[in-house]
Amino acid sequence: MAERVFEVEHETGEEIVIRIKIPKLSGVARGHLRSAHKEGLLALRSLIDVAIERAERAEKPKERKQERVEVE
Repeated sequence: MAERVFEVEHETGEEIVIRIKIPKLSGVARGHLRSAHKEGLLALRSLIDVAIERAERAEKPKERKQERVEVE
C-alpha cells in the first residue's frame, strides 16, 4: 500500500486540517511534490488573505449615506 502524502480531516461546520508528508523520493516526483506543496501553501495564503479582509471590513464603522431633502 502506498503511503499517503496528504491527509485531510474535516467535519461539517468545523475546521479543515491538512497534513502534508514529504516522502523520500528523487527526481521528477520530488519536484512535482514540491510544486504541489507550494500550490497548497499559496491556496492557504489566499484563504488567510480573505479572512484578514473580512476582519478589517468588520472593524471599520459603517458610513451613513447622506441624503438631501428639500423642504417647501
